[in-house]
Amino acid sequence: MSAESLAFKEWARAEGLVLSGDVAEFDGATIGFDAEDYLNSLLNNVSTREPLLPALGGLPFALQQHVDSDLSSLEDAGIKAIFMFNGLDIACHDRKSIMRESQKATKTLNEAWSVYDQGRGDDAVVAFGRACTYRTSHILRYLFHYLHKKGVHVQVAPYNAAAQLVYLDQEGYISACYGSASCLVFGADKVVTHFDWDTKKASWIELSQVLSKLMFKQHQFVDLCLLSGSSILATMPEIDIDAPIPKIVAARTVLNRANQDGHLACLQSKDEEYLALFRKAKFAVKHMVVLHENGEIKQLDFENAPSDTHEFINTRLPEELMAYHAHGLIGSRILNWRTRQEILETPPLDGGTSKAYQDLVQDKLRPLRARSLTVLTNRLHRYFHKQDVNLVCWFNESNKKALGIKDPSQDTITKDAESWHVRDSLANQSAEAKSIKLNQSPIQYAIAVLSDDALAKKTVTPRKEGEHSVISKPSELLSNTMWRFLQDRGYINSNHTLSAWGKALKAAFDHTSSDKYLGATNPPNEAEESIFVAFELLRLDLLNAKQFPIPPYSGAPLRGTEADKAHTLLISRIACLGTFEHEQIGYTGPLSRNLLAFQQLAAAVRDSLRDLAEVHACNMMLSGSAVRIRDTADYTDVGGRLPFGKEPDIGLALVVKSHLDELSNTPDRRSDIKRWFNHAHNIDADLQKAWKLWDAINAGIQAADSAIVNSETKNLFQNTDAWLQKKRQEAESPIPVQNGES
Repeated sequence: MSAESLAFKEWARAEGLVLSGDVAEFDGATIGFDAEDYLNSLLNNVSTREPLLPALGGLPFALQQHVDSDLSSLEDAGIKAIFMFNGLDIACHDRKSIMRESQKATKTLNEAWSVYDQGRGDDAVVAFGRACTYRTSHILRYLFHYLHKKGVHVQVAPYNAAAQLVYLDQEGYISACYGSASCLVFGADKVVTHFDWDTKKASWIELSQVLSKLMFKQHQFVDLCLLSGSSILATMPEIDIDAPIPKIVAARTVLNRANQDGHLACLQSKDEEYLALFRKAKFAVKHMVVLHENGEIKQLDFENAPSDTHEFINTRLPEELMAYHAHGLIGSRILNWRTRQEILETPPLDGGTSKAYQDLVQDKLRPLRARSLTVLTNRLHRYFHKQDVNLVCWFNESNKKALGIKDPSQDTITKDAESWHVRDSLANQSAEAKSIKLNQSPIQYAIAVLSDDALAKKTVTPRKEGEHSVISKPSELLSNTMWRFLQDRGYINSNHTLSAWGKALKAAFDHTSSDKYLGATNPPNEAEESIFVAFELLRLDLLNAKQFPIPPYSGAPLRGTEADKAHTLLISRIACLGTFEHEQIGYTGPLSRNLLAFQQLAAAVRDSLRDLAEVHACNMMLSGSAVRIRDTADYTDVGGRLPFGKEPDIGLALVVKSHLDELSNTPDRRSDIKRWFNHAHNIDADLQKAWKLWDAINAGIQAADSAIVNSETKNLFQNTDAWLQKKRQEAESPIPVQNGES
């Protein structure tokens, strides 16, 4: 609801309701930040937004710089910051509202690509900038762990971040809330909306002045915010249209017709579905579930709360699991699937018209997601054991399908995970793993330890009867999570030796280690994750040069023969799995919807792999395999070290495609691509990184047993590699370029 939050702040400013004072007045204060509102402010503010973010995927290039600058300024001002993240969805977030929001964003992005394809670059930048807050959950995950690394207190609310912050404010744990109108809805007397560090001024909105201006009582203001759209409820369909007036003004008009009664306004609109959601939202505001000071997770105004809280909040999960969720060991996504009993697929950033993406989310990822949910469900109440999860896709919403979650009591694979209780003392016997840092390269470390068959068989370590809390150190929690994860994905045999896929992965790691690429990237785990995701895409028959959709999106390779274009496309797709070094400023340069479509494929696979890693980490805690009572920072540390936490953008792929396209042009017509990427740090170094990534993946594929990788695939990569080697040699020869550039 970022647009609605921004609209409220702009309305308040226009009405003279935004107060300001010296930042010095907050010296010694503790401010609780609504993390999603903070991020949306960065993505929407003229001075910090990066309009091309939805055309590139990944993270904003200047995100770290903006966060670091704000943290430094807060510290200089004597302000302590707490960042609260939204947790699980409440029942008011229904499928219809989510689909409506995603369709609006997709329409905006389709229009932006149409403008870009017409060659209207400046207009395209503006158009893309209207959808900067669509599909940003991966950015929030990254922000959570980045803030933790910076020493900032971070927490995930059970459900609504604003409600949790207001509770902390009212109990005296924080001095004020920084966020949206939702804070006022839950009863905060004021909400801080902005810090201007240049002028040393703070801005805030006081509830009493808003009520006075509107001539409303608190419950009427709540109705106004709900109808106009908030973090609690989507905008009323009647006013959810593109119009020049702010939605809060439109909502007030609707309320005026209904004697300032939101319930009556919904009745008058004759939308039964929205009326039901509004009723739930009203209960949710009064009885939102928050974490209380005694550690309990329960409703506000508990004594007067109805017995059917699950009807307007959602199905309850164990408090132990919610504690791991609060500290970032497991994300909200898979927990939402379990409580809602539904996976809702919305269009990706490229628009999702390709059959390849639709087949991926509808069919190919089903087994992986079912596995993750089976592992999670294994430790939950029996109620969940009999409840399957339905898959609903935007392109075929009426055809929902059960995912097929196995009854945990009949699932042998989940029981295989119980054979992993490896202590550091045993893992440290691995000579090959000694030089590998577990925290930086957990996948490579896990594979290296098992490369010795004799040692691998010693790692079969089931718990003895009555034994518990075998795993104590955070390093053991991380390593055993990775072994369970890798065995689940088929890289490790039941006797803990490497499978054929595990050996192929090791061959890729060995090659890139000799290239001094593995562990040498920023972050260090980028290389191993890129290689691993490539193998997963290969297994899903997605790592190829087949064009999609048909006709293809714009931005495909253009130069040379059809063979040249196919080779360029395959290598560029591999490059989508890595990142390039860019200045901490918004991107300017060529775009490719074609490569973005592949990046979104990879992102969907990456997120599903992350889900599986998270549930194995939690399963270890819930099953009693690991020590549960520990410093809560341990959970956040391990969650931050699990792989697949950072999504790459397509910057490196754009560099590679541009470079290879020019090499396929005639020598006298080639351009120097460096002038196309104004803010890239080192194009030559980026290309070398891309070649090392390609070399590693090709080495693993060529080393793979023919039972898992057929000769057709090996020949495809071998032929493309031979072509690339010639192009690399050609690029090293001095050749004149256009415009007299060198």
